[in-house]
Amino acid sequence: MKQINKVSIALKPNVYSTFRNLNNTVSNTLGEYVDNAVQSFLNHKTELFDLESNYKLCIEISVDWENRTILISDNAAGIDAVNYQRAFEPAHIPLDDTGLNEFGMGMKTASVWLANKWCVYTKALGEDVERFTEFDLQKVTTEEKEELVVIEKNAPANEHYTRIILSQLSTNAPKPGQMEKIRRHLSSIYRQFLRTGNVEIIVNGQSLEAPDYGILYAPFYKTPDGENILWRKEIDFEMGEYKAKGFIAILDKIQNGANGLVLMRRGRVIVGGGDERYFPTVIFGQSGSFRYRRLFGEIELEGFEVSFNKNGFREEEDLYLFMDALKDELKADNLNILGQTDNYRQRGKDQYTKISKAIKKDLEKKAKPKQLSRQVSEVEAKISNQQYLQKNEDVIINAKPLDSYSESFQYNGKNYILTMDLVTETETDSLYSVITTDTEENLFLDTKSISCKINLAHPFFTRFEHFKKGQDYAPIVAIFKALTLAEIMAPDKGTKFASNLRILFNQNILQ
Repeated sequence: MKQINKVSIALKPNVYSTFRNLNNTVSNTLGEYVDNAVQSFLNHKTELFDLESNYKLCIEISVDWENRTILISDNAAGIDAVNYQRAFEPAHIPLDDTGLNEFGMGMKTASVWLANKWCVYTKALGEDVERFTEFDLQKVTTEEKEELVVIEKNAPANEHYTRIILSQLSTNAPKPGQMEKIRRHLSSIYRQFLRTGNVEIIVNGQSLEAPDYGILYAPFYKTPDGENILWRKEIDFEMGEYKAKGFIAILDKIQNGANGLVLMRRGRVIVGGGDERYFPTVIFGQSGSFRYRRLFGEIELEGFEVSFNKNGFREEEDLYLFMDALKDELKADNLNILGQTDNYRQRGKDQYTKISKAIKKDLEKKAKPKQLSRQVSEVEAKISNQQYLQKNEDVIINAKPLDSYSESFQYNGKNYILTMDLVTETETDSLYSVITTDTEENLFLDTKSISCKINLAHPFFTRFEHFKKGQDYAPIVAIFKALTLAEIMAPDKGTKFASNLRILFNQNILQ
């Protein structure tokens, strides 16, 4: 029998292909490049500021769908000779694993996950060479390459940068309809660094801003005539090897996407970035409750280990027990956050009663005998005229927007881009219209474009003093957005001819 004295633990080239199947998100994958740049900045902060007193780390991510490329560039300290080999060897743990790039897999797995080819140009601060290397997944796997060729050329010692170019993008690469969500996630994940003012992240030309939410400033619910209190609880809590620092507070206004906890480690959000916040039941109670909808916070954790792709903590049971213990801190007599969230109401029942009576009085004053019957008859006559309806639609469809605002979302596995177009068109009776566009580019990118055109010249906006004075249009725009989404979703719920509701609405609101 053959004696076995050693076995190989080298990573075979064909293993790279398995990286493509890792369970990951586009935002987390792009975050690997941001992690590397931020850590390089943190490691060489003193040298960078000595070289340039007003230095700011700038990380730019640009996706070019036409040429199927992604460019990630930064002006951090570059990859120096000591760390260069480690940077390209899979699972080669950094010399210092206490930073953001602790696993030594970020750039490699992210690049293979996103593209078939990628290359890196880097110039380390204080060195006099720029280094270039490129990776071709097909060549590496078919030719079983275990080494990459590195090309060096002379460069000024004070220059410092890294540029990564991904080409022949995979199906994992970001789609146009995902870009707004990616911006939202990255701005959430790196909120602490963005707030310092020393870090800027730009995604397809748009600088990211850290989320900022208002905090309730009001009396304690038991003493409504007492002094106003800022309902923010500073957290400095320990339980065994685990530590937490940060804050938990009450939102001044209920705001979708703002509630929930954000859990960080080493300044980077691990849980709660973007749309995936953390709602431990022991603190937040049941979904939909006032506590659930108004409580939010940011907590930096120590002692917990993170998952390989840094989107979760490994010790889930310990984390839940930790939150259970933290709950008592939120019920302290000096600032009972949970009691205030459960019981405080910005408007009491008496206030709602007054509002209700005022609405009823106003409706009674404006009501006229047989008005509603006449309105319904007129609308019925108009919508029976197909030529009239088509002319109305054509006018608003062809109206050139004054301004537009776009958001992306996913529904039933499809990507959508919803654009709110503000138009002024006096030759149509339509207050708003919904238009679906299926261009060849959209079909290729598996994305549907939906346009909601709001007609600011419609008589509705001149009928009410609120709009005559150009005051807050946000509530009515929110209604049109909701109506547009309802029209998109209704057919999947069994509703036929959902657009008829919009046509009838436009005619009834005109009366």
